[in-house]
Amino acid sequence: MELKNKMGDAWNPIKDDDGTPLNLIFTKSDGYPSKPAAIDLAWRRIIEKYSLPKLNFHALRHSYASFMVSRYVNFKIIQEQLGHSDIKMTINTYSHLTQKNKNEASDHFDDFLVTCSIFHHISAHIAP
Repeated sequence: MELKNKMGDAWNPIKDDDGTPLNLIFTKSDGYPSKPAAIDLAWRRIIEKYSLPKLNFHALRHSYASFMVSRYVNFKIIQEQLGHSDIKMTINTYSHLTQKNKNEASDHFDDFLVTCSIFHHISAHIAP
């Protein structure tokens, strides 16, 4: 918004199908989208400057989605944030689970079985 205000009439963002300007994160100084190569170059400079793991910019998208899945964020929310038009794409792409998630799922079912067993044991002694 600061850049938009500074640029005034020179601000030239792309617009959605309804003509509403899109406020993108990565833009040129006039608000028009940056080219992917420029974003990639800027990202590589950040990686070098801060000695981060070598990860291309697009991989951040996958990392984000995988992290959200591992935190049990609803797939519908992830789909909308990634801009997928069909939730099947999101689920098919990001439903891979870590071993920790698989173990947690098993633990949840174990808890369920224990609860059912306790309930069955109690109810057998209460009702004739």
